[in-house]
Amino acid sequence: MSDIERIIKYMRENGSITCKECEKNIGTTELRRRICDIKDMGYKIGDVWEAGENREGNTTRFKRYFIQKEPDCAVRAKKE
Repeated sequence: MSDIERIIKYMRENGSITCKECEKNIGTTELRRRICDIKDMGYKIGDVWEAGENREGNTTRFKRYFIQKEPDCAVRAKKE
């Protein structure tokens, strides 16, 4: 399974993904690049900014990505 397939599966199962979650659970630090690839496949991907603390305790912002709409072919394949 490719990184793209694992990211899509993760978002379907968990509702969304962040760069930190992607690195921990998928094993890649290239989430933003893969999100562009997923959009090129016809997925509509939404994002929201969130705030949290980094390891030094400083406030930081990061994006959380989620699937807004899947391409028709992906919805059919998921149901089969």
